[in-house]
Amino acid sequence: MARDAILSLERLNCAVESDASGGSEPYVWPALIRIDDLTLQTPELVGIVAPSSNNARLEIASDMRAGQSAPLPAGVSSLRVRLEDGLAIQQLVLAVTLWEHDETPDGAMKAGFNAYVATLRSAIADNLFALNSSDEDEVNDAIERIKLAVKAAVRSAIENALSGWEKARVFIGTLNLDDVVGTDFHRFEVTNGQTFELSFQETRNDRLTQSYTLAGTLHVRPVPIELCPEQLAQVKAARDAVAGVDAEIRATQAELVSAPPALKPFLVSEIRRLRTVELPAAQAALEAAQAALEACRNRFRDRFEVLAGRPEVILETVPYGPDPTPGGTSPPTRPPIPTVPVINRH
Repeated sequence: MARDAILSLERLNCAVESDASGGSEPYVWPALIRIDDLTLQTPELVGIVAPSSNNARLEIASDMRAGQSAPLPAGVSSLRVRLEDGLAIQQLVLAVTLWEHDETPDGAMKAGFNAYVATLRSAIADNLFALNSSDEDEVNDAIERIKLAVKAAVRSAIENALSGWEKARVFIGTLNLDDVVGTDFHRFEVTNGQTFELSFQETRNDRLTQSYTLAGTLHVRPVPIELCPEQLAQVKAARDAVAGVDAEIRATQAELVSAPPALKPFLVSEIRRLRTVELPAAQAALEAAQAALEACRNRFRDRFEVLAGRPEVILETVPYGPDPTPGGTSPPTRPPIPTVPVINRH
């Protein structure tokens, strides 16, 4: 049976913090890399799962200081991959980069995140053989090459997404871009309940300025049977639509801060339109999709009971179709559905 590997990123712990303006506002870019028989048959060689770029800047805590810890927000706290049976090769690698939130525009950070995911995937594929070496030095060299490639791609993407005025502000020191605290990797054996800890440190002038650890757990579970896959897909799409409108509002608000006076009235009206028209419509669509999913699941739930080790109960399978009419059986009014268990009591 196929299994789901669910990676839970649980708590960020701050050991050292030295932000000159007060506490820190950390956020993470997590990505889960899958390497197995199936991915090795593709041109990319590896698969990768990462949060939506709309969640590329979710703060874990505001004004975080040494000695404090905080749970990760929902948008970046869980990554899931499907593990098929019968594979000779099956590896999972977690990569996480920890950032300090400063003044980089949201749009530029979103561009940087997209470059991060794409380059991480290609850089790992380029160094795949070295990463599997028994020579620890060769493995460490490969990791450094991956970090350098990703760092260069992210920096280029962020710079290219800045406007000319924003680049000028960076040059004269009036726009403080977000800082990378560190990046760490962890390779997993695919076993349930495995705990792990990642470490992130920043050193300036031979002095440790920031130090964090991130704790998490890998859960491996059988794939649940989803009785309403179409409705579930509609809920997921509706949630993505709501998140997209939220991200557009945040990006427009960020643009408003440094926009020239002539452009500000348009941006204000656009924010108002997004809040009063687009967001309510997206939220209404999500509520409708959630109601349809619940109704679908209730139709199945009403048809059978969950059994809990009762020896007097024998299971049979019968078609899940329409209820019979008095004195006979009504003809099917909808397509047949796979059989489900019912109770036959003696």
